[in-house]
Amino acid sequence: MKMYTSPLGRLTEVKHEHPERTARWDGSGIASDVTFQVWPSRVAMARSIRKQEQRASSYLDWKALIPLTDGEGY
Repeated sequence: MKMYTSPLGRLTEVKHEHPERTARWDGSGIASDVTFQVWPSRVAMARSIRKQEQRASSYLDWKALIPLTDGEGY
């Protein structure tokens, strides 16, 4: 899986190769960088995100760039 970061102020300049299977993690603080991770497939990404949803939510959770549909990841 490929990971890359971007400063918060430059998010509009970031071009994603595979936005359908990319998720973001906002880091821990206002001045922190945003981390992006590209999964091998959208199914794998959806499963990871759905597993996070089974516990209490956290600001450290991965969020899909293209929102998941109701049936994905189950």
